[in-house]
Amino acid sequence: MGPKKLTRAAVHTKRKNLISENSDFALVEAYKTARTNMMFSLAAASSKVVVFTSCAPVEGKSMTCVNMALALAQTGSNVLVIDADMRKPTIHSLLRITSSKGLSTVLGKFCGLEKALEKDVYPNLDVMIAGTIPPNPAELLASSQMGELLSVLESHYDFILIDSPPVSVVSDTLLLSRLIAGYVFIVREGYTTHGAIEQALQSISLAEGKVLGFMKVGCKPQGKGYYQYNYRYEYK
Repeated sequence: MGPKKLTRAAVHTKRKNLISENSDFALVEAYKTARTNMMFSLAAASSKVVVFTSCAPVEGKSMTCVNMALALAQTGSNVLVIDADMRKPTIHSLLRITSSKGLSTVLGKFCGLEKALEKDVYPNLDVMIAGTIPPNPAELLASSQMGELLSVLESHYDFILIDSPPVSVVSDTLLLSRLIAGYVFIVREGYTTHGAIEQALQSISLAEGKVLGFMKVGCKPQGKGYYQYNYRYEYK
């Protein structure tokens, strides 16, 4: 079991967009800055559960969620990533996890928690994929089982990062507002519009959710030989 996981992790680090010791220096430092800001914003919070969302698909929220989890795990913190996008999950593909057990199978009581956790995908980083796509994802996220599950997991992990569906596409993300510390909003340079952001923020406000900050992805290098941070974390 050990060698297999080491091999899997070694394959992961070769993926172009996952941060590793071979990543561009500016990119790694940007994630470290975002990590520091996130840890400060959560210092006084009663919950250490953070949901990553965006306005629309293909804005980079899933990859950003995984990379932030990697950055947090590098501090020695015990971190869990949960794929709560049970309509169009991607975490299993990003990390090449083949199991069919995950969030949906736990909430549906088809398997126990331990069987749905992928342990040590990276050092200090566990993952719970979305599992089998259910017919009722919104109902599962709004269920009492979801609250109970997060309560149990919070006693075992320092940080829990949840990848959720785009907030402007379905209501699933908003159903988590009462269970979490807040949302990190991913926006893509040259793609996400101000109108889409305003609409999404209004939805989160109506759900009485808290936006912890924004991370901008897809930033272009500035000047010859100099790279601007590709990811930024900004307080709201």
